[in-house]
Amino acid sequence: MISSINVPNFQPIQPESNGISAAAAHKEVEFSYNPQDGFVMSPTTTTLKDVTIDKHGPSTSRVKLNGENLAPNKDGNFVFDPKDAKKYTAAASLATVAKTLATFEDAMGSKINWAAGKERIDLNPDGGVDLNAFYSRSDNSLNFFHQDVHGTRYMTGASGEVVSHEVGHAILDAIRPGYLTSWQADTNGFHEAFADTTAMLMATQDDGVCELVAQQTGGDMSKPNCLGAVGEELGKAINEMVGRDVTGGDFIRNTQNDFKWQAPHTVPKNPSGIDPLTTEMHSWSRIWSGAQYDLLSAMVENKMAGGMTQAEAIKSAGKECLDLYSKTLQLAPKTNCTYRQMAQCMLKADAQLGGNNHQFIVDSFTNRNILFEGDDQPDMMAMSVPDNPVPQNVTVTLGDDCGMFAGAEVSGVIERDPNVMYATDAGTELSQDIKLLIDQGSILYTEPGQHLSLADKFDKNGNPYIGIVTWTEGKMVIERNTMVS
Repeated sequence: MISSINVPNFQPIQPESNGISAAAAHKEVEFSYNPQDGFVMSPTTTTLKDVTIDKHGPSTSRVKLNGENLAPNKDGNFVFDPKDAKKYTAAASLATVAKTLATFEDAMGSKINWAAGKERIDLNPDGGVDLNAFYSRSDNSLNFFHQDVHGTRYMTGASGEVVSHEVGHAILDAIRPGYLTSWQADTNGFHEAFADTTAMLMATQDDGVCELVAQQTGGDMSKPNCLGAVGEELGKAINEMVGRDVTGGDFIRNTQNDFKWQAPHTVPKNPSGIDPLTTEMHSWSRIWSGAQYDLLSAMVENKMAGGMTQAEAIKSAGKECLDLYSKTLQLAPKTNCTYRQMAQCMLKADAQLGGNNHQFIVDSFTNRNILFEGDDQPDMMAMSVPDNPVPQNVTVTLGDDCGMFAGAEVSGVIERDPNVMYATDAGTELSQDIKLLIDQGSILYTEPGQHLSLADKFDKNGNPYIGIVTWTEGKMVIERNTMVS
């Protein structure tokens, strides 16, 4: 989640006993919940069926709550006033993680196994002071923070959008773990776009959000609304802390944009303006998430033309998009993906689901220069992910054009069709990807023997470095960082 200039100072708190001595499993427990955040709408509640309550508080079979000694109310539920920020955030974040996972498992039709290989993912609802949030594969954790800005305390874990975003990263990492070891701009951008899309689609499944969007837009999805804007409360806090608008509005990103795809190496390195398009993964993600918002809007308008109210159409279109993504990811490349490949996989997925949204997908992604004329033809879609891809393990040594990183060794996996001739070999492609990351400041240089704290692994904007230099027997190696915000 794109952040302020602060970096995390993460110190997990060990829970203490809250007086509940015996584990108690409940079929249904009510929790505080907000699919948006307090800046957008008042919180509501949701019911979880898979909850265990013990002396450390509530958890589910898939999510472990850490750092908060949370006891239920007298009625056995976990519904708290948002003014009681720590309790509310712990309860609401747990509910959001569990609900997001269950929604995607329902769409997938199968269990989603966390990338770290553990049954439960660790949820840290308040890891300390920062305006940030991140998913870590190595720690198998989802991490959220708090920050006081001009007398107001902002809890990133209190926002359903922020929490669902991080769960989206974890879900994608579970389904396609190769993406979080990729060095490519499109693959990294898709990780962020999928996380934003997860937040958007989860919000469409809440009746209150659907009604709010209908009020905000009056039937016109091109008008600003809370589905298009991501992380309104966090964006507001960031802008207030910095003292100027650095995000483009009261949000961290806006999917209602007009960004179009271009070859990453042609993007200006230091563009001007407020939050301009760059190849940094959060920024680059807005091309895909913008196309996704366009697709959702087209589906909503089509359903309204068929007689649905706007609120009904939003919920129905959101459910179709959830189903569409579940099949798209099953068809997607395993190690790297381009936006074009992913859009073609979405066309295949739509065909398997009946083909009702074919033209909407074509129009939305063609307008963003992601798809091109003829890309929706069967032979072109077949080429997007060949039946016999060959994952190539590639290792390169960086040249003098990489400055202080010259001589560093980098390894990656590139998946290619053996029947196709490519303009560049896999090693050249990997070198170009790393050079782009170096130029945008996404690789952290270290000295031999240097000890890194968690905070060191984040850049000045609060984003995890994509690559980090390590040293082995005097050799400089750049390793992929598997934390993502």
